[in-house]
Amino acid sequence: MAGAGRSDRRGSAGMTLIEVLVVIGLMAALAGSMTALVGAAVRSKLIVAVRSADTETARQTLEWMSERLRNAGLNLVPAEQTEARCRDMVVAEDAALRPTVGALYVSGEILNSDTVAGNEVITLGYLLGPDPESGNQVVLEYQQSCAPGAAPVTVPLSDPRVTVTALTFDYYSSAGLRVVDLTSPAQIRRIRLIRITLAVQAAQGSSGVQAQTWTRDVMLRNPEPNANAWKNPDEGI
Repeated sequence: MAGAGRSDRRGSAGMTLIEVLVVIGLMAALAGSMTALVGAAVRSKLIVAVRSADTETARQTLEWMSERLRNAGLNLVPAEQTEARCRDMVVAEDAALRPTVGALYVSGEILNSDTVAGNEVITLGYLLGPDPESGNQVVLEYQQSCAPGAAPVTVPLSDPRVTVTALTFDYYSSAGLRVVDLTSPAQIRRIRLIRITLAVQAAQGSSGVQAQTWTRDVMLRNPEPNANAWKNPDEGI
């Protein structure tokens, strides 16, 4: 009976030291597992956020190019232009600025910041080149007024933190036929749709290099200036 009493007292006294240590060990292991899981989830979310930011900056570059290219030819009358590059919506007479697979130059009142038709005709172009500060390959925007003697300016357009690996242009006529002769002014003047392909690459987070490619079709919305001599009748309103 005395032995039984001592056993009952041990049972009612609670957990032993070994049992407490086992419980602490299990809790520590569980806490470690939860920390690893939460950490992985946070890292994954950060990587996705970085990818989204990279995607957004590249998409903004593509939208910028597309919107400006759509204004090519606006208020452009060839007979009023002394510069050969400024007589076509897609530059055709200046051999140095004719369209290629990797570069495109257009003319027109693309910026159009006032109400005087035809007084702000400019040549804009898009091509790849090094960012002057980081050295990373970016999309560059070429700007040159159509005023006689105006000097060209080239500025970075895309985010230099995101390397642009490819910028290509394909050209199509109003009938949907691909324009491949890019040395003949007559053939260049057939271009009515431009397909832009932009590819970027970024190395962010633990997932390493991420790459993305977008394609955008841009329909030129102004009349061909060599066939119409047209200006926007609503420009002065």
